Amino acid sequence: MNILTTRFGLIQAPESEIYRIPEGLLGFRSYTQYLHLPDPVVSGLSWLQSTTAPDLAFGLVAPPLAVSDYRIEIRPGDRAALELQDERTAMIYVVLNRGGGGLTVNLQGPLVFNPVRRLGRQLVLTSSRFPVRYPLESMAGSPSATPTLLPGLTPLRATA
Repeated sequence: MNILTTRFGLIQAPESEIYRIPEGLLGFRSYTQYLHLPDPVVSGLSWLQSTTAPDLAFGLVAPPLAVSDYRIEIRPGDRAALELQDERTAMIYVVLNRGGGGLTVNLQGPLVFNPVRRLGRQLVLTSSRFPVRYPLESMAGSPSATPTLLPGLTPLRATA
């Protein structure tokens, strides 16, 4: 499959690597197919690139890069939608945002992926414990610096 992107140029990927997000993401419901790519420069950063909209890509980081004790519960309905047989195989990411105050991550709307079935879903956490715009700690004090995230990143696994 050929995927035209504004950020990475033309990408060739087998259809077996495409993630389906049947309900789309908040604000982007009509876009349901994505490729998950590691950033070629910034360690720990990855991209969720739409296969149909060249300019639609979301920066993702694993939650431990922002909050060391971030844990979520995947509800039974979400597990069923993701066809998760074992929650421990789920991969969880948070969306990176750039604002006037620097880089933040959305801890209230994590993305959960089933890498076996190539399915994804955005959860909406109702707990006010997690903010929508949580400052990314590694960026504090250096707003103009190129981000260097933690080496050896492993996506957070879901917990029951």
